[in-house]
Amino acid sequence: MASDPIDFRYTPGLNHAGSYQASGTPWLTGSTLDAVANSGSARQYKFPHIAKRVTVRVIPPSFNKVGNVSTYSDPVYVSFGELLDASGNSRDGQNTFNTQNEVGQPLPPQQCAQNHYYTLLYVSASTPGSSQIGPRYGEEQVFNVRTDHINIMSLAGATENVTSSFQIYAELTNIREERMPSDYFTGSGVNIY
Repeated sequence: MASDPIDFRYTPGLNHAGSYQASGTPWLTGSTLDAVANSGSARQYKFPHIAKRVTVRVIPPSFNKVGNVSTYSDPVYVSFGELLDASGNSRDGQNTFNTQNEVGQPLPPQQCAQNHYYTLLYVSASTPGSSQIGPRYGEEQVFNVRTDHINIMSLAGATENVTSSFQIYAELTNIREERMPSDYFTGSGVNIY
């Protein structure tokens, strides 16, 4: 009885150094994420392959709801892991959780509840304390992480609606996203203490 031939091909995986050394395949998007008063919105952006580096930048939205030029964005909150609250409910979407800890209202994702996010602000030459000369879009942060997604959140206070505008640029490896274990982004510093 003949046995199946042994396959000795080397395939890229999470620990394949060459995948991270080669130039990445570009992946770009930009959007706005609104939240009404007392609410928070969160969106997860999935990549078709594992990223080796992700850059998030705050930008002003081109136009606000009535068509006037807008030159400001509310803060953008960046996190990783699944957007689940303490009860395991998904909070991915517009106005999906309460930001004021009101009893009986939808809980925020664990990243928000545990302050496990990175805050990016809109900064311009007119921002107090800014050393910038001339206008600029806002802060940006490069995350040198191996990930198959990134989360963006917009958090509204008790009395105002907010609009957070952003761009995401990811440098993708040739490693398929199926190679990322489902529990890769969980635990201390991600979504729980």
